[in-house]
Amino acid sequence: MKKAWSDLKSFITISMIIILAIIVIANLFGFVLQDNILILVTNLITAVFTYYFTKKEISSENEKSDENTGV
Repeated sequence: MKKAWSDLKSFITISMIIILAIIVIANLFGFVLQDNILILVTNLITAVFTYYFTKKEISSENEKSDENTGV
C-alpha cells in the first residue's frame, strides 16, 4: 500500500476503486445517482485499467529486438 502513493499507476488504480466504492455505498444508502454517472465512471475505470495493465514497456521491447538482431 505504501507503494501506491509513489507509483502513479498504483495511485490511479487505488483512487478509482475508492471512487467506485463510494458510489456503490452511496447508492445502498438511498442516494440516487443518474445511471449515466455510474456508466461513465465504470467505463472510465475500465479504460484506465486496460491502458495501464496492457501497456508494454518500451525499453524491454527494444532490448529484446536488439538481442534478436544481434546489434
